[in-house]
Amino acid sequence: MTEAFKHTELFGGAITANLPAGYADVSNIREVPDHQEIYLDASGFSSIVIEIAERVTEPHTDDEALIFHFEDIVDEQDSSRISRTDIANLPHLTPNTPCLTLLATTTPPPATNGNTRALTPTFVAILLTLIRLEPQSTDLIVTVNIPHIPGHQEPTDGPVNFEEDKFGSLVQEGVRVRNEVWRTLEVKDWGLFDGGKEDEV
Repeated sequence: MTEAFKHTELFGGAITANLPAGYADVSNIREVPDHQEIYLDASGFSSIVIEIAERVTEPHTDDEALIFHFEDIVDEQDSSRISRTDIANLPHLTPNTPCLTLLATTTPPPATNGNTRALTPTFVAILLTLIRLEPQSTDLIVTVNIPHIPGHQEPTDGPVNFEEDKFGSLVQEGVRVRNEVWRTLEVKDWGLFDGGKEDEV
């Protein structure tokens, strides 16, 4: 089901973006670190995490930094696979700001002794976007997490195969959400980044 979006203030309004109207602010339920904003699908299992991180200087390239941040969020017990990487287009950012994206999956280890927990996903699709704000010594990471839980996919979905562009309805919706964030994300207060100033456009 296609969901509407709403203008959302993040980090006290210092950043704004359109997020799905049906996503709930996790900070209303539990404590969330100051450098993160987390929104959870109130009627499903997908989530969006917006994180402010110190700019990675080792490794050196933007592509290597993208992989570094992905590996940083993956549970070390999970297996992972990156299916594709690309350049992202965020029109409200300063021109030439490096923006990269990847599509990946993580898979939890098999349950031992048949102790499979309820709602354990068979895999999680991850749409990660890295925005490199060099003048602010900051990496801004936007992650859309899409767990695939048995019995909770659309009945019409066939097997998911990213290499063959068979995303399934859940990932297709996740791509739509990610693209709307790209289209609308805007920094309103550059002082959020430890007093860093905006680049001249």
